[in-house]
Amino acid sequence: MHRSIKLRLAIMMFIQYVVMGATWPIMSLYLRESLGFSGRQTGVVLAMSAAAALVGPVVIASVADRLLSAERLLSVCHIGAACLMALISLETRFAAVALLYLAYNLAIGPTVALTNAIVFHNHPQGNRSFGNIRVWGTIGWITVAWGFGFLWLRDSGTMALASRLPDALKLSALTSLCLAFYGLTLPNRRERCQGPMRIVPVHALRLLLRPQILLIGVVSLLIGIVDRYYYLGMGPYLRQAGFSDAAIMPAMSLGQISEVIAMFGLAVVLQRLGFRKVLLMGILAEAARFAVFALGRSQALIICAIPAHGLAYTFYFTAAYIYLDSHTDRESRTGLHQLFSILTSGIAALSANLIGGTCLDWLAGDNGAGSFRAFWTVPLILSLAAMGLIALLFREKPAET
Repeated sequence: MHRSIKLRLAIMMFIQYVVMGATWPIMSLYLRESLGFSGRQTGVVLAMSAAAALVGPVVIASVADRLLSAERLLSVCHIGAACLMALISLETRFAAVALLYLAYNLAIGPTVALTNAIVFHNHPQGNRSFGNIRVWGTIGWITVAWGFGFLWLRDSGTMALASRLPDALKLSALTSLCLAFYGLTLPNRRERCQGPMRIVPVHALRLLLRPQILLIGVVSLLIGIVDRYYYLGMGPYLRQAGFSDAAIMPAMSLGQISEVIAMFGLAVVLQRLGFRKVLLMGILAEAARFAVFALGRSQALIICAIPAHGLAYTFYFTAAYIYLDSHTDRESRTGLHQLFSILTSGIAALSANLIGGTCLDWLAGDNGAGSFRAFWTVPLILSLAAMGLIALLFREKPAET
């Protein structure tokens, strides 16, 4: 029974991250190259994901497990996401793209937290098995990066590569539709949270205000900024460094390949080192890659630094998810994951895209090999600040009953 549900949850994660992996690595490149948007316009469009994440998770946190189970909400969100991403792929006007992308992210924004909550809800050993299930999301990301990025975007001499970039959006829409139907096959838990529905998830908010949980929230805000900043700038950076359009998604997928390896070892590393050291390892990986990017645009150095992304995500974000979940109960679990999503996918992403879009124009520009040095110094400083907060203030505490 455990193997069966674990397999079904792994398939859910795989499809979820195919949806995201089809567009995230090349979205800024698509907006700039295919639609001709400026760096600031690109930042504004991508910031719509953050604006949506400030609203969507609050509503979802109140509705999940009261009106609908998390499993059924996942299907509803992906049906909306599929329709909206299909419309985005057909639109070329800045205002229309921005508004559609806002609506799209209202639908897709809560799904990462929902999939996390579904794993913890449905697997009896969620805390210990989460990494082994979540890793299939990373495998899904790698699959779409190579299958679409390398094979379809590769120049065949018959079609301009820029004209193929919209196909990534169509692929994401189709995969969302698949996950919407697949979500209907997941166990629909009959248990419901009792009590009146509140717009603000009070139980989760009380947890978030505990000192150590709040510290993780603040640090996650900083790391969320640098993570989204990375996705905004990496496509243009790789192109300026001499990578072809077809090589950008496979090159960035090296970060997901290292993530797969790290995910399989996460449980052992956490057991031996504890949360504090593992979180510090993740943030150190963040800082190291930005330091390398700031040095220049040597393709060999870039290829060596990209895998640090996977180590950073696993040892910081995944470890943080597990730490947070260990302090929740059924009443607060979905709400806390959604509040955490507001910090990392809402406030952090909004800050990263608005700041990053401006920095892309002012600091990176369109010429000069060294022009990205100042651009990557910004997330480097934020990573070092986050590392200092964990090193000085974080103390591991057992979950309170």
